[in-house]
Order: sequence, then C-alpha cells, then structure tokens
Amino acid sequence: MSKDLFALVIGGTGMLEKVCHFLAIEGYDVYVVHRDKTRFQAMQSRSTHPDKLFSIRVDYHDEKTLQKKIQETIQIKGCCPDIIVSWIHNSAPNALPTILKEVSVRKKPWKLIHVQGSSSFFVKENTTVPEVCEYRRVYLGFVLENENARWLTHEEIANGIIKVIHGDYKETVIGTLKPWNKRPS
Repeated sequence: MSKDLFALVIGGTGMLEKVCHFLAIEGYDVYVVHRDKTRFQAMQSRSTHPDKLFSIRVDYHDEKTLQKKIQETIQIKGCCPDIIVSWIHNSAPNALPTILKEVSVRKKPWKLIHVQGSSSFFVKENTTVPEVCEYRRVYLGFVLENENARWLTHEEIANGIIKVIHGDYKETVIGTLKPWNKRPS
C-alpha cells in the first residue's frame, strides 16, 4: 500500500495528458481511465515520471466493467483518490455516478474537478457528490481572436485545469462563453 497521493484522471490520454504529467510531478500516483493501450503508453512515455502513471483500461460507457476496475484500483491503493479529474462525454451519463459511488466511502476531504463542455454551462446540472467531496466545476469555452472563434487547445485546457487545482476555484470557465452566438461551429 502506497503512502503517495492518489489521483484518478478520466480523459488523461487526450486533452488531460498534461494534467496527468503535472499530478505525477506533484507526487501523485495517477491512475488514468482510457480505452487505448497504445495511446496510454505513448502518454506515459512522454512523462518525466512514467513510474507514477498507471493504466485503467476500460470504456467508461460499460458501467459494470468501470465499477469493477475502480473497485480493483481502490483495493490496490488501499484507499480512495485524493483528487479526481473527470472529462466524461455526455454519452455516458452514468459513468461519473458509478465512480462516485465507489469513492463515497472516503471519510477525509477530497476533490473532484468536473470538466464539462461549453453548453453545459447553461444547463447547470445537479451533480450529487459525497459530503466530503470538494466539488469544482470547469467549463470548456472557446477563444475569440479578432472576429474569429476557435475551440480551446489541449494545452489551454490542461493549463486551465492546473490553475483550478492550484487556485481551488469552485467554478471556472476556461476561455469564454460570450458572446455565445460567436462560438465555433
């Protein structure tokens, strides 16, 4: 059983790769939920701390397998995560609740950085979290450059999320959401 900090990142082989590397540098054992072994290995090979990055290969749309993999990871670590960074597409509405159910036994405070797409800002979904969870919501906006708009880069997204982890902001928009009618199509 490791005394290292424990992070769980969903989306770490894509736009959250830099967040995984940051957490590893900060001393976390980073367990990355992903589907593609080759992408995970490539992400791990780019890290200065590859020994701090661990694979949880599962499609989070498969709730039963996801639940089993999270249970196995908690058993391996002997504890629940200190921080979860979650980027889960709307196509898997039960993935985050499945994960939260497994970590709800944790008694000490922990953080959930819940990354959501820009349109979620206007819906303000009610995410039910355990009482000791310090819930942080991050919305991914867009960038206006003169009269043109573009979506955020992976680098901009990761830097924004790292800023949230450091600054402990309760709700953050990376980029902008205004004017909404100027967003990229």
